[in-house]
Amino acid sequence: MNKIKLHFILFGAIVLTGCGSSKPPATMGENKSSNEVAQEEKAPNPEGLRHFMDGQLLMNQGDFAMAIIEFQQAITLDPNVGAIHTAIAECYWNLGKADLSEKHISLALKADPNDEQALQIYADQLILQKKYDDAQAPFESLHKLNPDDTRYIIALAELQKVKQNFTEAMNLYMNAYELEPDRLELLETAGRFAIRIKDENKAKNIFKSLSELDPNQPRYLGIYMDLVSRLQYFDEGEAFIQKMNQDHGVSPDRNAQLGLLLYRKGDTKKASKFLESSIEESPGNPNYYFSLFDIYMDNSEIEKAADLGDRLIANFPEDWRGYYSRSLVLMEQKDHVGVIDLLSPVSEPFQKVFSIQYLLGLSHDQLNQYTRAENYFKNALSLRPESKNVMHSLAILYDEIDEFEKSDEIYVKLIESDSSDAQAFNNYAYSLVERNVELDRALDFAKKAIALEPENASYLDTIGWIYFKLNNLEQAQSYIEASVKIADDNAVVLEHLGDVLMKANQPMDAKELYKRALELDRDNERLKEKASSE
Repeated sequence: MNKIKLHFILFGAIVLTGCGSSKPPATMGENKSSNEVAQEEKAPNPEGLRHFMDGQLLMNQGDFAMAIIEFQQAITLDPNVGAIHTAIAECYWNLGKADLSEKHISLALKADPNDEQALQIYADQLILQKKYDDAQAPFESLHKLNPDDTRYIIALAELQKVKQNFTEAMNLYMNAYELEPDRLELLETAGRFAIRIKDENKAKNIFKSLSELDPNQPRYLGIYMDLVSRLQYFDEGEAFIQKMNQDHGVSPDRNAQLGLLLYRKGDTKKASKFLESSIEESPGNPNYYFSLFDIYMDNSEIEKAADLGDRLIANFPEDWRGYYSRSLVLMEQKDHVGVIDLLSPVSEPFQKVFSIQYLLGLSHDQLNQYTRAENYFKNALSLRPESKNVMHSLAILYDEIDEFEKSDEIYVKLIESDSSDAQAFNNYAYSLVERNVELDRALDFAKKAIALEPENASYLDTIGWIYFKLNNLEQAQSYIEASVKIADDNAVVLEHLGDVLMKANQPMDAKELYKRALELDRDNERLKEKASSE
């Protein structure tokens, strides 16, 4: 007969359980022999059977309240039949009365602790109520009754996952795979758990096996090669791909993975050749382009990277990554107008792409187009509300346009959310000293930034400039000179040191610093005046 079914989905594990009896209830009397019980099971109380069948019909029609009445009549005639209690439990569950449902499931299991249907329904209901600890016992009973049924092993594995016992979850998935070796997704899940517990060698071996079992699945090979690279087993990875090509024929996917492996190994020339050949053989796969693009950028082969970016846009106009890649080249060339010209026409279709919105914000900001920059930064922040890069960019922008309440709010949020954010401490300190307010507080922030990154040239300049404002020229000179020793190509820092020396009655040395700063910032009218003044 047709029966209403409960089901649960537990983080990817699906167990379907039939609810309602699969056979009529059997009459069971007290103090009867097993033979008598068996005979009565074959011949249930006719009236009780009629009530049970009527209850099943009503339950299938969704009339659970009336079904309960029929089942109660049946159980009066056959009081110890667990199947009837199971059917009543399902009806109460569908009526939203979980306590009564659990009571009848308990009665069904008391009558027969090995009643699989009752155990299945009970386990399902506990999962639906998120009582994961309680669900462990019925699933263990089901597994014990059906040791070769992978459904229960997977359910137990997912319960271990909920408890964050990933090692046990991994082992259970391995057990399930051994029972069903055709289900590679079970082995893959075990491999992912191995990665999660940082057992990289085990994960490597699992994904190597998966690559052998399904040589045409690039995902398995990609994960295996990532693990090989992480473990620096480069020779093993190279030999494996060569063997796969020998056994199954040369594949663009495998050659692309070999190219990435060689790049990570440091052999960029061979890496580029393999990726270039993969693109020639399979020009419709954008992933090859992106891998080769990264190599070109890292090797400062800007023209090649630009050409590849153009090809990405031409071949895959719906893929935002092509526009993003080409924009990175323009950013490297400091062509912010070019970035805006490229990305503005696609900013609307890619309005949900964080990287596109953020790059537009950065480019407008570099051109001092603060209103547009602010809008794009806000768009990016709406997509990733916790992005520190965007928050830092916005705070600096607000400092530039003297909206200090907004910048202060962002700096406070950054500092409170991460006490190791040296950039936030430094930038807040510099914002305060430039306003010439709360200098003691600014000094405290600057000290925290220096404590976190003592060799950062910008941070050394900030704390030196605060000491200058506090009229502590000795400390100011010490810190800013240390900054210049680390990086002597910053016009602002050179000007700061010049101001310190000028105030310390060293005008000739100060003027030399102003001249050096002016060479770096030739349009700075203030520096022109300082460098030329008598």
